[in-house]
Amino acid sequence: MSGDTLFTLITGLVAVVLTLLVFSRLLGDNPAYRFAQYLFVGVSLGYALVVVYHQVLRPAALSLLASVNDPPILGLRLVPWLLGLLLLTRLTKRQSLSWLANLPLALLFGVGTALAVGGALLGTLWPQILDTARPIGDDPVQAVGAVLLVLGVVLTLCYFYFTIPRATLGGRVVALGAGIGRWLLMVAFGFFFAGGLLTYLTALNARLEFLVNWFRAPLG
Repeated sequence: MSGDTLFTLITGLVAVVLTLLVFSRLLGDNPAYRFAQYLFVGVSLGYALVVVYHQVLRPAALSLLASVNDPPILGLRLVPWLLGLLLLTRLTKRQSLSWLANLPLALLFGVGTALAVGGALLGTLWPQILDTARPIGDDPVQAVGAVLLVLGVVLTLCYFYFTIPRATLGGRVVALGAGIGRWLLMVAFGFFFAGGLLTYLTALNARLEFLVNWFRAPLG
C-alpha cells in the first residue's frame, strides 16, 4: 500500500468516524456528540487564529514597522492598535480601567450599525422601491406581474400599520389589507424556511452519500 493510499484511507476513516459521532445526536445528547462538537469548535478557533495572525496581525505589524520614519502614517496606523489595546482593559476586571473598552466598542457598534442601515437602505429597500415603481410594458404578463408586485408590497406594509383606528372606514380597509399581508408574509417565510430546509437536506444527502461510497469502496 502506497503512502498516498494510506493517507487517503486514514483521512477517510477519520471523516467517517466524525460523521457517525455527529449522527449520534439522533440518539440524544451523549459524550460522543459533544466530543465532535468541541473538536469542531476548537479546530475552527485554531484555524481562525492562524488566519488572523497571517492575514491581519502580521501584515499590520510589518506595515507599522515600515512606517517608523513617516510620523503621520505611523500615527494613523497606531490608532487601530490603540483601540485594540483598549479592549484588553476588560481583562483587568477593574472598573477604573475596564470602562476604556467602551470607546472602541462604541466605535465598532456605531460603524457596524451605520453600515447595516446603509446596506439595508441601498441594497434592499431602495431596489425594492425601484422595482415596485417600474413602468408597465406592453407584455400583458409583465403588466400583471407588476400590478401584483405593487399590491403585494402595499398589503404587506398594511400589516405593520398599527396607528390608524380600526373603527373608521380607512381603518377597516387597512385591517383587511393587513389580513392579506399577513398571509403573504407567511407564504414568504414558508419559502425561506423551505429553502433553508433544502440546504440542510442537501448537506445531509452529501454526508450519507460519502458514508455509502466510503463503505462500498473496499468492495469495489
